[in-house]
Amino acid sequence: MAMWLLLLVAVASLLYYSVRRRYSYWKDKGIPQLDPSLPLGNMNGVGTKRSINDMLDEVYRRFRGQSPVAGVYFLISPVLIVTDVDLARRMMVKDFNSFHDRGMYVNERDDPLSGHLFSIGGERWRYLRNKLSPTFTSGKIKQMFVTIREIGDEFLASFDKYIDRDEPFDIKLLCQCFTCDVVGSCAFGLQCNSLKNEGSKLLVIGEKVFRPSPLGMVYSMAIGIFPRLSRALRLPALPREVSSFFRPIVRSTVEHRERNAIERPDFLNLLIQLKNKGTVEDDASEGLEKLTLDEVAAQAFLFFFAGFETSSTTLSFALFLLAKHQEVQERCRKEIMQALARHDGLITYDALKEMTYLDQIINETLRLYTPAGQLFRVANEPYHLPTLNVTLEKGTMVLIPVQAFHHDPEIFPDPDRFDPDRFAPETINSDQSHAFLPFGDGPRNCIGMRFGLLEVKFGVVRVLSKLRFSVDPRTTLPLKLSNSSGFPEAKGGIWLKASRL
Repeated sequence: MAMWLLLLVAVASLLYYSVRRRYSYWKDKGIPQLDPSLPLGNMNGVGTKRSINDMLDEVYRRFRGQSPVAGVYFLISPVLIVTDVDLARRMMVKDFNSFHDRGMYVNERDDPLSGHLFSIGGERWRYLRNKLSPTFTSGKIKQMFVTIREIGDEFLASFDKYIDRDEPFDIKLLCQCFTCDVVGSCAFGLQCNSLKNEGSKLLVIGEKVFRPSPLGMVYSMAIGIFPRLSRALRLPALPREVSSFFRPIVRSTVEHRERNAIERPDFLNLLIQLKNKGTVEDDASEGLEKLTLDEVAAQAFLFFFAGFETSSTTLSFALFLLAKHQEVQERCRKEIMQALARHDGLITYDALKEMTYLDQIINETLRLYTPAGQLFRVANEPYHLPTLNVTLEKGTMVLIPVQAFHHDPEIFPDPDRFDPDRFAPETINSDQSHAFLPFGDGPRNCIGMRFGLLEVKFGVVRVLSKLRFSVDPRTTLPLKLSNSSGFPEAKGGIWLKASRL
């Protein structure tokens, strides 16, 4: 018994020593680090007492100006935080070939939905990116705009009952219903009817993806840190019910369209072309390889993943900021009315392009409440940092703290103030434009950026052209953001009131 106890103590001591040695990884390289602690490294309290952005802000404030990079630990995995904007952009653009992957967990054998464009790497990413890029041209998005406009009428009508009863509403919920209906229709050809029913199965599934439990957050972190072991154990990237919901929907919809020769102006129609021909209509490149049905499902899921929560987050915060700043709301409405008057009172694709002040409002919203507050990259080859004379090892995980850039007072003076004019063409300077990264940068930037911005812009125009918004006292001011959500989310909700013009 004493021998077994002694052996147990020896093993525990060895493990403790090896972990402690692991926690000096950055220090041994001469890179400053945030001191970690067992067993979570620098992730203590993340998801409960603070958000991951809070942790990154702490690193950024402490080391900005002292070092272009700093080290932290996710559990026992070392992660490099880039504290210099120029270095971040160099990694994403000029030195992209050294950082072309995100290092996300992918397990297509057991979880085919994980093999989407956002997560996959290497040559498969390059091929898919080239094939999917034509689906997001202005012409293709213009075709989808018809669908967005139809759902916009339902979005406007969803406010009627609250106005008639003189009741406040949670603007995030209504925006989620709007973007869910838009993306459900444009990605899958589904009539979700979230706005009419104030909910749908797609919204419920979205909750599973975007709002995991604390245990779910630890799981996601663990499979990302130990991908080989996770694949060997056949662990999925997504909850099983997400996959069991999406894959049959895509399969049945594709089969129905092919059987009945149905074509719609949506993303799924373009994916079906890639499945059957290896190329989309009007794409001059040769279709060397066709998509499988599972690959079609994965890309359709990504369209939902990228276009639903990010857009509803931006739209809800934009309407909140307009409700809070009445003078900005009135100036924005004036621009909207003038643009619509030039287009026979219709919200057209071209009319939206003319609304430059609205662009500034959305950019300022994205700066204040950035949906993707961090960008991940992984070094796919050794990379030298000349300022520190340090070479990063192949496989080093790199994290770019976008939200910290967006709230740096040296880049954006008085960063907590809502000021759309800071994005006016004559006002914004090169430092600000370089640090503004809501969609990433370089070849791996957000492929659906134009669609997402169009969705948000249309949502604002549709309601602001008919309604006036104000903040209800039920909203806690100043807003406090949730620590558990991966996206900016106000604790207690954002409660607004509306009245007809």
